[in-house]
Amino acid sequence: MNNRRFLYLDLIGILGAVFFAVLCGFIIIFFVSEEPANAISSFILGPFTSPFNISTIINKATPLIFTGLALAVVFQTNIFSMGAEGQLYIGGFVGALAATYIQGLPALIHILVIFLFALAGGAMFGFIPGYLKAKWNANEVVTTLMLNYVAIIFTSYLINNVFKDPESGGFARMPFFDKDILLGKISATFPVHYGIFIAIAAVIIVTLMLYKTRLGYEMRLVGQNIEFARYGGIKTKRIIVISVMISGALAGLGGIVELMGIHGTYKDSFSYNLGFDGIIIALLARNNPIAVLLAGLFYAYLQVGGQVMQAESDVSRELAVIIQVLLVLFVSAQAVFNYLKQRAILKNGKKSDDKAVKADVV
Repeated sequence: MNNRRFLYLDLIGILGAVFFAVLCGFIIIFFVSEEPANAISSFILGPFTSPFNISTIINKATPLIFTGLALAVVFQTNIFSMGAEGQLYIGGFVGALAATYIQGLPALIHILVIFLFALAGGAMFGFIPGYLKAKWNANEVVTTLMLNYVAIIFTSYLINNVFKDPESGGFARMPFFDKDILLGKISATFPVHYGIFIAIAAVIIVTLMLYKTRLGYEMRLVGQNIEFARYGGIKTKRIIVISVMISGALAGLGGIVELMGIHGTYKDSFSYNLGFDGIIIALLARNNPIAVLLAGLFYAYLQVGGQVMQAESDVSRELAVIIQVLLVLFVSAQAVFNYLKQRAILKNGKKSDDKAVKADVV
C-alpha cells in the first residue's frame, strides 16, 4: 500500500513539474507576444492539426526513446552516465559501415546485421567507461562526457576524410544506403518510419529484462545498495560494466535507426544532442521503460509545438527550449525532494527500531 501511495505521489510530482514548466512558458509568451492567445493555441494544438505534424512528433520521439531507454537502464544501476551521445554516434557509424560496405545479403538479413553492428559498436564504446568505473572507480560523469567528444570528433574526421562519398560535394556524408534497407514510411500522408516499432519493441524487451530476469534484479539491487548487493554475492563490478554496455547498445541502435529512418546515410553531426536529451527523458520517466515511451513522445510534442508556434505566431520556437530547461529544473528538484523524503523515512524507521531495542532492554 505504501509503495502504491509513493507511486501516486511521484506521478503527481512529475505532472506538477510538467504543468509548472509549461505554465512558466505561457507566462513568458504574454510578455513577449502581441498575440499571446494565438501563440499558445498554436503551441498546444498545432502539433495535432495535420497528419504530417503528428508523424513529425513520432519520428522525433523515436531516437529520444532509445537514448532515454539507454540512460534509464544505466541509471537503474546508480551509474550517472552521460555517454549516450557518443555511444549513439559510434553505434550509428558502425551500423552505417555495415549498411554501406556489406553487400549481397537479402534485405531483411542485411537489416538485422546492420542492427547487430550498431548494437555492438555502442556496447563496446560503453565498455570503456564501464570498465574504468568498475576497475578504478573513475567518475562516470567525467569519463562519459569526455568520451562523447572523442566519439563525435573521431567520427567527424572519418566521415570528412576516409569514408566521405566523392559525390557528396560540400556535404560530409557516406554514400546513401540502398533503398531496400531503409526503414520505410507507413504511408505518404502519414510519413512515420517503421523505427517507432523497433523502439516500442526495445521498450518491451528492456522492461522484461529489468523486472523479469535475474540480471535486471541484480542491476536494480546494485543501484539501490551496492554494499548489500556485494554482501549478497552479486558481482557488482560485472553488473556495472554490463549495465553501461547495455546502455551503449541501446543508444547505438537508436543512432542507426535514426540514420535508416530519416537521413538515409551517415552524415556529420546528425544527432542534434539526442543523447543529452535522453537524460531529460530518463529523469522525467523516473527510469521506468514504459514511462520513457510517453516521456519521449511528450518531449517531441514540445519540440513540434515550438516549430508550429514559430510558423504561425510572433513567438520563436526557442520558447520550447525554455520550457524544456524549466522542466529539467522542476523534475530535478522533485527528485531531490523524493531523496530527502526517503532519507527522512529511513531515519524515522531507525529511530523506531532504537526505541524498540531500548524497550526490550528495559
